[in-house]
Amino acid sequence: MKVMNLLVSVTLLIALSSCEGGTTFTKTIENKSSEEISFKMFTIYGSNNSYVINPNESKEVYWDDQMGAFVDASYSCTLEIDSVQLTISNGRILKKDIMDDENWIRISKDGRNSREDCIFIIVDEDLQ
Repeated sequence: MKVMNLLVSVTLLIALSSCEGGTTFTKTIENKSSEEISFKMFTIYGSNNSYVINPNESKEVYWDDQMGAFVDASYSCTLEIDSVQLTISNGRILKKDIMDDENWIRISKDGRNSREDCIFIIVDEDLQ
């Protein structure tokens, strides 16, 4: 009987621990400008993928799923970003600061499987 109780307890413990929720974090660059953008983001986790984002195109440039991690209202879209390299066609320069959290659109979904989706939009008026 003790073995049966132990087996049920262990099975229940494994089943409950596998239900742990977390948060999926994404960052998307929307290029609504008329220029092509070469983009490379360095994160605190060491990732540094490169992307070419054509005019009127968006690309998800960051994705991370963290089990057991939840954030509150103070979460910043720039938290995981260490630095960014941006090259814009025709030698133009981005005037809008990508490291300023105020320039990101944050879309949050609460719950056991939370999401923090961040979008940075570039339009022609942001370029000089």
